[in-house]
Amino acid sequence: MERVHEPDLAGVAAGATYLRGEWCEQVFAQDAPLTLELGCGQGMFAAELARRFPSTNVVGVDLKGHRFWRGAKAVHVGGLLNAAFLRARIQWLDHFFGPGEVGEVWLTFSDPQNGDKRGTKRLTSPHYLRLYQSMLREEGVVHVKTDSPEFFENTLRDGPLAEMVVEDSCDDVHGAEPGRFDPVLTDLLAFKTAYEQRWIDEGRSVHYVRLRRQAAVDVEQLARAKRMLQGPPGAARPHFTRPAR
Repeated sequence: MERVHEPDLAGVAAGATYLRGEWCEQVFAQDAPLTLELGCGQGMFAAELARRFPSTNVVGVDLKGHRFWRGAKAVHVGGLLNAAFLRARIQWLDHFFGPGEVGEVWLTFSDPQNGDKRGTKRLTSPHYLRLYQSMLREEGVVHVKTDSPEFFENTLRDGPLAEMVVEDSCDDVHGAEPGRFDPVLTDLLAFKTAYEQRWIDEGRSVHYVRLRRQAAVDVEQLARAKRMLQGPPGAARPHFTRPAR
């Protein structure tokens, strides 16, 4: 499917870039800030974002392409030219998106990685948040939706540590009083994938956090975050194999 991008991951890990700063020109027919869904799973939320907001360009990102086949198929069949999918490792996100190229980031039901002490696996650790900030436009936003209380609390703690403002938080999205969020966000948060509905049926609450970029990320802090996530420059890189379809 032409809306799916599968760059050479070993080359990217060795320092190559792919469409960095060129998504609107090379992939989309319109100049608009990008909305990213990171760890997009089946990709249905990314497809829904593209369908609801035709003036926004949406990229779903996941390492395992077979996971987002369903969303990519929906985008292909629906002719949604404002959506695309990227097979990539999130720790090298800056090799795909340049400064100021991204307007919003969505993290939907990320692995909570409760045992991650170094902050190299949990997608809202200060290292990852600083990486996102390097690509976000001024006042750009990171939305977090999770069923994990630990992930929710860790995000609330680590947002300020990464110099991001916790603009809003809610520990029970679907139990919130009417009017708790603005109408657009209310509709987005109400959209449920099959997995989310299953977790709700099991009695889990769904939490939400919105973090806003308030300033350019400190250069030294960003360099440290990238070393933690990507390793030192010139270090031996892992070999990536294409997952079976």
